[in-house]
Amino acid sequence: MLFLFVDGLGLGEALGDLFPRLLDLSPRPLDATLGVEGLPQSGTGQTTLLTGVNAAQLLGHHQGPFPSPRLKPLLRRSLYAWAREVGLTVLHANAYRPEYLRRATEGRRLLLSAFAQAAGLAGLSLLPLGHPLALPPAFWEDPYGMGARAASLSRAFDLVVLEYWALDLAAHRAPETLPERFWELSLFLEGFLAEGGELLLTSDHGNAEEPWHPRHTRNPVPLVYTGEAPFWPQDLAEVLPWLQAIIASKYRKSDRNT
Repeated sequence: MLFLFVDGLGLGEALGDLFPRLLDLSPRPLDATLGVEGLPQSGTGQTTLLTGVNAAQLLGHHQGPFPSPRLKPLLRRSLYAWAREVGLTVLHANAYRPEYLRRATEGRRLLLSAFAQAAGLAGLSLLPLGHPLALPPAFWEDPYGMGARAASLSRAFDLVVLEYWALDLAAHRAPETLPERFWELSLFLEGFLAEGGELLLTSDHGNAEEPWHPRHTRNPVPLVYTGEAPFWPQDLAEVLPWLQAIIASKYRKSDRNT
């Protein structure tokens, strides 16, 4: 399975023009507000996705872009940690520039996303650009081919996680480039699905679906899963237990077939 996390993608009317490939996959809406006033943010939204604990309610506010130190105990018990404990092979596929990792980790505060922090806390390596198992997280010269490569990795590992952050970056800083980012994602999905890969796609908060302003939104975020699901989550906090149920169901089916 590929867990494609797309930072800053909500459901809105403009997606019919910007990202019709997503709508072809019949995304289900997830509440990203977490019952907390204000605009959802990446630090608490991603932590909630990865841990099943409402991080915004825990802090009393939405917080981003990076998780605060108070959320580190939650991230120790993330999807990555759980998957490894139950014996899954897991890959955090993002490729990182060494200079970025130095800047992000050598200061007074850890400037890494919840996904990167959770991966590291689970004992996974943050891979450098050029590593044979690493995928550049955005700005692909050949998005279709990158999707096909991700499908190949998803057959080699039980769970591959790729964090695509460029959509949120474009929405904040260069909204005129959003069509290019949506087209890139569309071609990536085409390449991945053409190879028969199993896809899970979701986000932490809305942003890029309203390209006429640079702010986050309170729109629901999409949930796409191309496999069979016993039920569907309604908000970010329900995603981890839902995914655990799917994986447990797969193991039971596998046991019956051996």
